[in-house]
Amino acid sequence: MATPISTALLDRFAVIFIVIFLFAILYGLLEVVHLFGDDKKNLHAAIAAMIALLAILSADLIFMIKTMLPWISLMIVFFFFMHAIPMFMGLKQDEIITFMGGQKRIATVGWVFGAMLFIVLYALGTMYGNPLLNEDTSGNYTGNETASGDNAFFGNAFSIVFNAKVIGLFVFMLIATLAIQFLTRD
Repeated sequence: MATPISTALLDRFAVIFIVIFLFAILYGLLEVVHLFGDDKKNLHAAIAAMIALLAILSADLIFMIKTMLPWISLMIVFFFFMHAIPMFMGLKQDEIITFMGGQKRIATVGWVFGAMLFIVLYALGTMYGNPLLNEDTSGNYTGNETASGDNAFFGNAFSIVFNAKVIGLFVFMLIATLAIQFLTRD
């Protein structure tokens, strides 16, 4: 059916938008955190570009970002209006900042971090939820071994978190993090 506005063609270019999005987020984080030192914008840009370009090799990561982006945009709009509506009612910016937790805004940062964590867990659950529980390649998960009853969710979550593959992934990430930290020390 022909429609005047069709976004089907945009899906072909989603990878480009994801690369630009990842580059912007990673570059911004590296500039704020100063992981590799101050005044190293070229290094930060190169690292962000490499990671963003490597990310398109993973179909799972692209699917996860496609799942997360609409929710992130809704969250940004929600927090924008939480800040803008009191200003439309006549409150000054200092009063709004004081209400939202003062100059340090620890409470606001906690809410934003919590919302982002929920979005990431939602995307991971969408991507790996049932297929992970029904996987039979290693013999760890089959449809018959999932927990049922009152504590089914916690039993399944416990089985997934303490799986040998997941623990191995966390150990590998810990070793990689420590290696990067020790190799980039001055």
